[in-house]
Amino acid sequence: MGESICSFVVEKLPWVFEQREKLFGGGRDEFDSVNSVLKLAEEFINESRGQHREHEFLKVARRRLRDIAHEAEDVMDTLKFEDLRRRNWVQKIIRFVSYAMMCHDASQKIEGFKQEIDKILDIIQKKRAESSPDATADATPDRHRRVPEERDVVGFAIDSAKLVKQLMEGDSKLGVISIIGMGGSGKTTLAWKIYNTPLVKGHFLCRIWVHASYQFCTQDLLREMLRFAIRESYQSINGELEDNERIKRRRMTEIRDMSEDELKEKLSKYLEGKRYLVVMDNIWTTDVWNELNAAFPDNSNGSRILITSRIKRVASGISLSTPHFPPILDEDESWELFSKKAFRGEKFLPELEAVGRQIAKSCDGLPLSIVELGGLAAVEEKTHRTLSKYVGNVNSYLCSETRCKDILSSSYTHLSQHLKSCFLYFGVYPEEFEIPVRQLIQLWIAEGFIQDKADFSNIEDVAENYFDELCDQSLIRVASRRTYRGVKTCRVNALLRHISICEGKEEKFLEVIRHVNRSFDNESSFDNESRRISVQCSTHYISSDLFRATRARSLLFIGQGFDSSNINGDLDPNHWKRVHENFCLVRVLHFGQLNIYSIPSTIEELICLRYLRINSKVLKVIPASICNLKHLETLDLKGTYLNCLPIGIWNLRSLRNLYMSGPVSLPNHLNPDVKALWKLQVLSTVSLNPQNVSLIVQSELLRKLGVWFASDDSNCRAVEVLAELHDLPHLQTLKVVNCSEGLRLHRLPTSFPSTITKITLRQVCLKGRRDMSVLGKLLNLYILKLQSCLISSKLTFFADSFPRLEVLKLEKLKIKRWKQRRRAMPCLRHLVIKRCTNLNMLPSRLWSSNAMHDVEVLWSNLELVTHLQESHRNLGFNLDICPPPDDEFYQRRAV
Repeated sequence: MGESICSFVVEKLPWVFEQREKLFGGGRDEFDSVNSVLKLAEEFINESRGQHREHEFLKVARRRLRDIAHEAEDVMDTLKFEDLRRRNWVQKIIRFVSYAMMCHDASQKIEGFKQEIDKILDIIQKKRAESSPDATADATPDRHRRVPEERDVVGFAIDSAKLVKQLMEGDSKLGVISIIGMGGSGKTTLAWKIYNTPLVKGHFLCRIWVHASYQFCTQDLLREMLRFAIRESYQSINGELEDNERIKRRRMTEIRDMSEDELKEKLSKYLEGKRYLVVMDNIWTTDVWNELNAAFPDNSNGSRILITSRIKRVASGISLSTPHFPPILDEDESWELFSKKAFRGEKFLPELEAVGRQIAKSCDGLPLSIVELGGLAAVEEKTHRTLSKYVGNVNSYLCSETRCKDILSSSYTHLSQHLKSCFLYFGVYPEEFEIPVRQLIQLWIAEGFIQDKADFSNIEDVAENYFDELCDQSLIRVASRRTYRGVKTCRVNALLRHISICEGKEEKFLEVIRHVNRSFDNESSFDNESRRISVQCSTHYISSDLFRATRARSLLFIGQGFDSSNINGDLDPNHWKRVHENFCLVRVLHFGQLNIYSIPSTIEELICLRYLRINSKVLKVIPASICNLKHLETLDLKGTYLNCLPIGIWNLRSLRNLYMSGPVSLPNHLNPDVKALWKLQVLSTVSLNPQNVSLIVQSELLRKLGVWFASDDSNCRAVEVLAELHDLPHLQTLKVVNCSEGLRLHRLPTSFPSTITKITLRQVCLKGRRDMSVLGKLLNLYILKLQSCLISSKLTFFADSFPRLEVLKLEKLKIKRWKQRRRAMPCLRHLVIKRCTNLNMLPSRLWSSNAMHDVEVLWSNLELVTHLQESHRNLGFNLDICPPPDDEFYQRRAV
């Protein structure tokens, strides 16, 4: 992204001129001059990129400015790389002359870039002056957008009935109802279906439909509403057609020259006393409502405003009611809509249904895609051969031969600048991939997309806010949620993902390599100037060209070839060598589940590396040289089976996230007085002892900790380690694994930190009654998971314990009885019982607070299932049983 790159360059620029000033003196004026022109270039890129239609000379200028910014970034990163390589004073002396020359050359090149930018900006100004006043204006999409024909509408029966009821019933005050969804999801179709429902026509004396746009004009919208109202009213008047037309034309002429205030007054008077329905389609901002709401009188007769938008924040800013989200079409509905558009009522051969269903399914339930693809198929001869060409290439046809790309790309075009790079990054992941949100956020941070803000406690919170904004704009959808607060995984619609890949390739932001039909992916022309490479095929298909991407900052292996137990690739020593030679400025290395047998010691040469993920069962040792990566922020080694980490791990001062599969021993630090890993926020899952835990508690920012005690750890050692955790002021999540001799929490000299919100205990002995009472006193504990724990046959929750617990998960416990005292767990909302085959009854006090919302029973006792089914009918909580009671397992239990 040009604008983001300019920002990076502006951020790095002071350091380059600082180095030059140290060596040669002066340079401040040159810095100010270059800094100023780069900011001008960034402003131009931001302005031109936001336009709906960009004139060719602006597009060429923007691309050249982006290339200059890339070149400037390369110059500065190379200089930084050389500076970091001079690790000690001997190397600094040896390389002083060459480094000084590099500083001089860098500043000269940057000055040359500045002059070229000046020339480009001058040409832009001249061309703009020569152009007509509207030559570079933003071409607003046609407000009179096509509304769907009745025969286009498939599905939405339940949704339309629900919304019609909401429009016609309820409070007599003027109300606002919203339909929210991504572009092409059927918002307009659903609104149009409701608008033309006979019940709605009969209920509302006046109905108005208006289509807004991103760059709306208040006066134009008011005129359009008045014109629509005039047309509707004269259609219902009995009398001479000629007289009606003459009066209607006069009224139309009158409103043409009215001011904004006059138009508002005219519309308000027209609606006064009437029960009316106004539909405002495709609203992008609350400004539309703020400008127009004065024209809508509250007649206290049940008048309604219905809005459609892609942005949830718009709905919440206008209406207090819960927004409605159109459901995606299922396979049968998708096929019905496709067949209507493609065959148009004509008879077709049965053999075409199978391929037609396959095409419709590929549209991911998006009505716009199905309608447009059906339209393409309609104009061709209906044969198996002609339809088969779309299979596997749906998104390519939709983006090249229909209006889908323009409609969906507008969501991307109108994103704020800081979100554009985050959206394009979704192209890194394969189609239908469930994207782990925490991993995504860590990658964004490593890539440098996140702008630190003073009103957030840390950069992760800023990144989560970015993610929420993209969700708010309907560009991504939630795939799964965590048991308590937060999104676990997300998905991107296939067409939006295709757009992110196309935009990413055009912007030299991202190159995707996958083993599919190359004629559509254009992978034969691999762009080795792209900043990011995502490999989504087996390593068998990787050509040597991949490792010549000398300008790339990220290399990611993500996809079926690397995240499936069936297909794994190998990263051989030659690959490592090429990574070292051609990716020397790499920031991100994500190896998925590639089989990596060893890591060369030369990995320390990748000194710009911020993110490293290796998930390889065959990797047994990591070299000590990995600890020289001073900028490493995330080290993700989940899935590897290491015994210990090198002692130099304490030197990774930038490390924020360390993921292991445990029990991996952390070494004792040679100098315990040195503050180590002070930026660490996540450490999971490692083996701690009383010596190294004192170093961990120096990490005052630590929010998540997983501790796996080795089999030979004594009970006293576990208590001693856990006692130290009280000094962690921000600890929120704690996992304790393998304490089979008895945790004896009651022996802790102090309780756990009051900040803890989630505790997971796995293979832990909790036979002492007082252990549960210690946990029950944690005032902010929201989630408790007990997995394969050794507990006596009775599980007891004491009076007034767990005051804020909302989620309780019991897994593989041998308990037979559950005893609950008064006022225990008063806020419990979500209960999961998994493989607890001896537990056949739950205490009645569990339901006394009426807070319970969801209960899941997974592979547990048949008597318990029967008991819960009866309680479910009486108490009304959601009950999820897996497998169903007639499963063979339950039949065996019953016998």
